[in-house]
Amino acid sequence: MFRLIYNLHKKTNMTFPYYTFGYYNFPETFLRSKKLEKLRRKFYFGYLIKQLNKLGIDKNKFYLFYQQSLINCKDIIKNILEVQSKVPRSRYGGYPNPEVFYIIIRALKPEIVIETGVSFGVTSSFILQAMEDNNLGKLYSIDLPFEFARKDEVGMIVPKRLKHRWELILGDSKLELPKLLREVNDIDVFFHDSLHTYEHMMFEFKTAWPRIKKNGILIADDIHQNNSFVDFVRLVNGKPILLSANLGIIVKI
Repeated sequence: MFRLIYNLHKKTNMTFPYYTFGYYNFPETFLRSKKLEKLRRKFYFGYLIKQLNKLGIDKNKFYLFYQQSLINCKDIIKNILEVQSKVPRSRYGGYPNPEVFYIIIRALKPEIVIETGVSFGVTSSFILQAMEDNNLGKLYSIDLPFEFARKDEVGMIVPKRLKHRWELILGDSKLELPKLLREVNDIDVFFHDSLHTYEHMMFEFKTAWPRIKKNGILIADDIHQNNSFVDFVRLVNGKPILLSANLGIIVKI
């Protein structure tokens, strides 16, 4: 794993603190502890602000939208904690700093976002809340239920009040993503968080990339698991931004 991360640094000429991996990517821990949240602000937020500045998100915007996420997503956070109390940790998995997605969506104001991989709907909910607060945008989510969320549990965290901006598609992204891209206009943001194999990640990247607008972004989770992110950055000569050791962005330039 760390060899892959090293290669990512070397090939993209980027560095970041290793404490951004793992522990700092399970924010449910911080929902329960003000002390740990303070530590996260001290050790991670400075790095995160520096990276998001490459998307035009300065320190003031970062903290404004971060505070708004805590206020406007209260019912979402409540839903997260309720699901965590009922679902075994082995089936819940992790999620990549959902408040960061809120900040990105608020700042970039995308009209169309596509994500693959939903599970219980944590990240989906934060994206949808940001769209609601922007009064703009629609989220298309593709999910093939597997070992985490069962079919009836997919997206269960998403509040009903946000579902008017959401279209959930159950199925394999190899079938559903090309079909969806034929039906929608060019997209502003694509987020991969489905099957994290090299072959599958490269398929999604290559399929979505031509439909991403100029200055639009591709976001990928679990980029530490294989070389797909590194190889795709080189393939398309995109602008990489590493938000953590396992969460990366490619800007279409």
